[in-house]
Amino acid sequence: MTGGADHRPRLATAVPGLLVFFNPLTQLAYIPISVGLGRSLDLSAAQIGITIGVHSVATAAAGVFAGPLLDLVPVRRILVPGMVVNTVVSVLLCLYQNYAVLTVGRLLTGLASGAIALCGQALVADLTVGDPKARDRGYSLLQTFVSMGAASALALGAFAAALDRPVVVFAVGAVYASILLGVVVIARLGRERPPAAHAPGVPFRQRIRLTGSAIRAMLRERRRQWLILSSIGIGMTMQGSHFGVSVLLDRLSDDLSTLARVGISILIPCGVFTGSFINRLSLKRITRELLFTRLYLVIPLAASAYAAVALAGLDVAVVALTLVLLGTCLGALMPLSVAISVHWNPELRATAAATESLSRSVGQTTGPIAVGALVALAGVGTVGVVVVVATVLGFAASRNIFSTST
Repeated sequence: MTGGADHRPRLATAVPGLLVFFNPLTQLAYIPISVGLGRSLDLSAAQIGITIGVHSVATAAAGVFAGPLLDLVPVRRILVPGMVVNTVVSVLLCLYQNYAVLTVGRLLTGLASGAIALCGQALVADLTVGDPKARDRGYSLLQTFVSMGAASALALGAFAAALDRPVVVFAVGAVYASILLGVVVIARLGRERPPAAHAPGVPFRQRIRLTGSAIRAMLRERRRQWLILSSIGIGMTMQGSHFGVSVLLDRLSDDLSTLARVGISILIPCGVFTGSFINRLSLKRITRELLFTRLYLVIPLAASAYAAVALAGLDVAVVALTLVLLGTCLGALMPLSVAISVHWNPELRATAAATESLSRSVGQTTGPIAVGALVALAGVGTVGVVVVVATVLGFAASRNIFSTST
């Protein structure tokens, strides 16, 4: 990679991490304020769920377009426009809030932050060419930044919800986006050509056709299809859990202090942070594939515990504590699915990562909507049912990933 070896540690640890930090900040900080903001705007539970889920839809769309592009053009061409869009839209969300503005604004920030996160993943792959173990650890470190972003976002959202000032969330997003844009521009990042673009003498249009053929072959792999289904389960589990906690917190809003709301809101990402650390330690002893299958033996048990205590009507703190275990399992698992995806197709490192992101976004979109619908039909105590179903779905898919031929 150009720019000298002295820049590699800084790029590998700081900049990609700051990039992936941004997606959970824009996605999750909104969830704690969504219920109260929806009430003030006279929105239905389904409309609130849509404003949450549309961000994940947009992230998925970003993967469809940005993933293949990042395998053909320098990262910078995607990264800088994405930061500009996020900055401008976040400012507009500070000034206007209604159902239409929230939906469109969340759609645009999802598109931009999804593309930005893929840029971070592509940079990690570029910096670890020829060293798969370093690449695995790099993705695990990115998951640490994601969990830090999730914890910060949920704490920010819970704080804004307690103050009844949702505009705080949008203002912080605007400030972070503008600062990160300045860092990217000054550091002159992502000018290198991606692996798929290194085809001397081959016209760009032909490289596009060759890359498209390689992507179609990748998606036809049976093991890839099972990994996609497993990742959908991961997304449903994570986002459904977050929304479930927000529903429970809203029910007990009069009985909880601001500090308690913030503390409970960040328990899941705290578990994810712990899990990503466990992931890095475990990869020194066992393979990514073996760790993946073992973790899927535990996740359905953690989800069942969460659902059981919610159905029993226990205190929200008890429910949230079970999510620490669930978050730990997810934090150890999520970097593995990305690492496995890129390991199978390193020449398409951005598209492979985008496929994983797209699959997870499908689950993240359907998770809150399904939880909201079930709560409307059967009551708050059912918030964990969707999470259990999602983990069972992912578990069933995981049994076939490594036993299926390509």
